[in-house]
Amino acid sequence: MIYKIDPRRTALLVIDVQKEYFKANGPAYIPASKKVLPNILQAIDIARKNQILVIYIQHVNRADGSDIGRMADFGSPDDEKSFVEGTPEVDLVAELSPVAGEVTVQKRRYSSFAGTDLESVLRTKDINTVIISGYMTSFCCETTARDAHSRDYRVLFLADANEGPDLTNVAGDVVPHDAVLNSTLTALAAGFAEIVTIADLNARLTDKAKKGRAR
Repeated sequence: MIYKIDPRRTALLVIDVQKEYFKANGPAYIPASKKVLPNILQAIDIARKNQILVIYIQHVNRADGSDIGRMADFGSPDDEKSFVEGTPEVDLVAELSPVAGEVTVQKRRYSSFAGTDLESVLRTKDINTVIISGYMTSFCCETTARDAHSRDYRVLFLADANEGPDLTNVAGDVVPHDAVLNSTLTALAAGFAEIVTIADLNARLTDKAKKGRAR
């Protein structure tokens, strides 16, 4: 599937690019978090240049853990100490610097749609296409992509602007993030999203802009 991109009806979702993932020795630390950040920033720059709406998703939970729900079932006790409202770690990283007209949405589940006003924002702004970037690949990013698909949005998933941790499979073996990412991309490409790179996205938007000027 290759979607036509109308920048006026497209939003870039920048999911959970928060200090929590960059805090060494913190419960949610991702060692490779810094590696992909330049790509996410490039995606934001491309979006801004093409007047694509940028929406920042921010994961926040109550300090008493009363809104974590089933998310707590699969983590360690330390996980409940992360993404706590009012702590510096829930802030977006300084490099993002949202500008006027961009939107921030807070969520409490993996999906950026669950219990948030994201869809209200998208519908109000007549958005029919979302581009997915951020952390963590097979959790918040993939869940949001699948949820967007079920709500009939066109979904583009940036293969080189999503990052996450290594995982452990059912046999107890460590699965490197590269393999996790490949599995996510394979599953999404089979029926949920178009998989693109930042270079692909930029080239398509640049070509579209050139054709628009030529008319």
